Amino acid sequence: MSLVTGFVLILLSGVMAGSALSPIKFIRNLKFENYWLIYGIVGTVVLPWLLALSSTPHLLHMYSQLPWKLLLLPAAFAFSWGIASMLGGLCVSRIGLSLSYALVIGIGASAGSLVPLLYFSPQTLHTPAGHYIVLGIIVMLCGLVLVTWAGRQKESRSAVQGSISGTGNISSGAQHNYTIWVLMAILAGILSAGLNFSFAFGQGVAAAAQATGASIATSTYPVWALAMLGGMIPNIVYPGVLCFVNHSWNNFATSPKSDILLSVALGFLFMGSTVLYGLGAVRLGVLGTSVGWGIMQIMQIVVGNLSGFLTGEWRLAGGGPVRTMIAGVSVLVAASVVMAYGNYIQSN
Repeated sequence: MSLVTGFVLILLSGVMAGSALSPIKFIRNLKFENYWLIYGIVGTVVLPWLLALSSTPHLLHMYSQLPWKLLLLPAAFAFSWGIASMLGGLCVSRIGLSLSYALVIGIGASAGSLVPLLYFSPQTLHTPAGHYIVLGIIVMLCGLVLVTWAGRQKESRSAVQGSISGTGNISSGAQHNYTIWVLMAILAGILSAGLNFSFAFGQGVAAAAQATGASIATSTYPVWALAMLGGMIPNIVYPGVLCFVNHSWNNFATSPKSDILLSVALGFLFMGSTVLYGLGAVRLGVLGTSVGWGIMQIMQIVVGNLSGFLTGEWRLAGGGPVRTMIAGVSVLVAASVVMAYGNYIQSN
C-alpha cells in the first residue's frame, strides 16, 4: 500500500508541476521580473519555511547541530536548480510551453534519475530491476527526441501559417533566436536536476528531523526549506535587479489583482508539487529519488504539453506535429511504466 501511495503522490506531483507555469499565459500586465519575483518569494521562501517551522520541533537548533557539509549540499544543488527555474520561465515566453517542458524536464529527468542511482545504489544496475530502470531512461530519451522534434515542427508550421495570414514572418534572425533559446532550455534542463540532488543528498537532514520528533513524511520539509536558501537566490535577486533596471516596480500597484493572484499561484503550484514529490519518494524506498524523479518529470511533460494544447500553442501547427507530439508523449508514458515496474521488482 505504501508503494501504491508513493506512486499516486508522484503522479499528482507531476500534474501540479506540469501546470506550474501555465498561469504565465494568463498574466496580462506584469512583466517577467514582476511575476517571477512574486513566485520566488512565495515558492522558495514563504511556503517551504512555513511547512518546516510548523512540522519540525526546534528546527533552527537542529540545523545548528548538523555538519556544515550536510547543510551546504542541498542549498548548493538547489542554487543550480534556481538558475534553471529562471531560465525555464524565460524559455516559455520565447519558444512556448510545450517545447520548453520537453527540453527542460526531459533532460533534467534523465540526469536527475541516473545520478542518484549511480551514487547511492550502483549495484542495482546489475540486477533485473536496474535493467528495467535503465531501459526506462533510454525509452524516456526516445520520447524526448520525439516531443522536441514535434515542437520544432510546430514552430516552423506556425511561422509559415502566420506569414501567410499576415500575422508573422520568417526571418533568419527569428531562426537564430529560436536556436539560442533551445540551447538555453537544454542548459536549464541540465541544471534543473539540482532540485532532485538537493533532496537525495539531504536525507541526513531528514533523519535529523525525525530524531527531533518529525514524522517520516514531514521530515522532508526541513530538507526543502534548507535547499530553497540556495534556490531563492536566482529566483529573487535576478528579477529584483530587473525591476530596478526596467523601472517596473510600479507594475505591482497598477496591474490587476488577477495578475498578482496568478503570480502567487506559480509559487503554490511549484511548492505543492515539490512537497508531494518528497512525500512520494520516501514511500518508494531506496530507488525513490531515481524512479520517482523520472516518473514525476514524465508526468510533468505530459501535463505541460496538454496545457500547451489547451492554451492554443498548437492551433496553427497542423496535424503532423500534433501526431508526433502524441507519439512522443505515448513513449514517455511507456517509459514511466517500465521504470515503475523496475521499482516494483526492487521492492519485492
